[in-house]
Amino acid sequence: MVSSKDIIGTKSDLSLKAILMVCMVMLFAGCTPDTKKSGIESDKTAISDERSAPDSGKSGLNVNKAKKPRLIRRELANKKTEKKAKQQNVLILLSSSVKSYQRLAQKIASDPGVVAVEITLSGDPAQDNAVVRDIQSSDTVQIVAIGLKAAQSVKSITNKQIVFAQVVNYRDYGLVGGNFKGVSALPSPEKLFKDWKALSPGLSKVAVVVGKNLHSYLRRAQKAAELEGIELIIEQVASDKEFVYRSKNMQRNIQGQWILPDNRVLSVKALKEVMAYGSRRGRQIVVFSPGLLSYGGLFYVSPDIAAIAEAVLLRLRQSAGKADVQGDGVLPVMSHILGINQNIARQFNLIIPAAYRKYINDR
Repeated sequence: MVSSKDIIGTKSDLSLKAILMVCMVMLFAGCTPDTKKSGIESDKTAISDERSAPDSGKSGLNVNKAKKPRLIRRELANKKTEKKAKQQNVLILLSSSVKSYQRLAQKIASDPGVVAVEITLSGDPAQDNAVVRDIQSSDTVQIVAIGLKAAQSVKSITNKQIVFAQVVNYRDYGLVGGNFKGVSALPSPEKLFKDWKALSPGLSKVAVVVGKNLHSYLRRAQKAAELEGIELIIEQVASDKEFVYRSKNMQRNIQGQWILPDNRVLSVKALKEVMAYGSRRGRQIVVFSPGLLSYGGLFYVSPDIAAIAEAVLLRLRQSAGKADVQGDGVLPVMSHILGINQNIARQFNLIIPAAYRKYINDR
């Protein structure tokens, strides 16, 4: 990975750096701006919302105001008294005050079937350790950990059901276990390739260059691509330099490249270089953030936060009263947010179908 000293301080670089900072939080955190869903309309939220809330680690309890750890037990007790019949007590732990984390927490907490307490880690080791001890000793059985830092902090807790979200590289940290399961932070490949084929009917061969430990997701992606008549070439790399090298040395007949939000192999310099090179070579590039469309992306996809919240709630409901979290290690999210770069589509002489015109990003 390159350091911040390697990044040129132009406005475009700073914009791209902001996007990657959000990407790094997602690993993450996620890059899931709540704009347009493929198949479902939602409120538009600019990517500047994500930039305005960097993962500084200076947030406190209940998202906005910091509270001392000793107050957590009392708040949990107060919330417990509000519980109605058939409602579940849930504690939501956020890695930081990033907007996408907060929106996901709010959607989970707004479900009438739960009584939720939200806690945001402060970044101070002593205080965060005290928070985790209070969580472990509390009566609340179900925990939702949003972001990698939150998931890691409660990994050692064995007497709770823990559902994590907004974590891409969960295998790197051994997060899946009997009482510890998650919801995918990556978009549905089935929906992605269906959308890509609808926009580009002549598409037959694309590639993805990504870090390791995403085997099951990539196998699923290959099957999804095959169903649409597309061959997916997978290149797994270990650094941003290797990401650039593999991207530049693909087979000449590769028509498109899918870029996943993997900060282990992405840097500002590498992402700019690969997207510029792909554009010159006439490749259709699918990205993970609307902010990347201006760098030559044909369209972007990211998991829909509402769908992630519903998947988390499903896990909680299915696991209520059980010893462990029920189901597979990571539950997929089957809908995503979609935005199309009309100018790039025109460059490829693509006609955007009527059903997809509402996803044009400047509308």
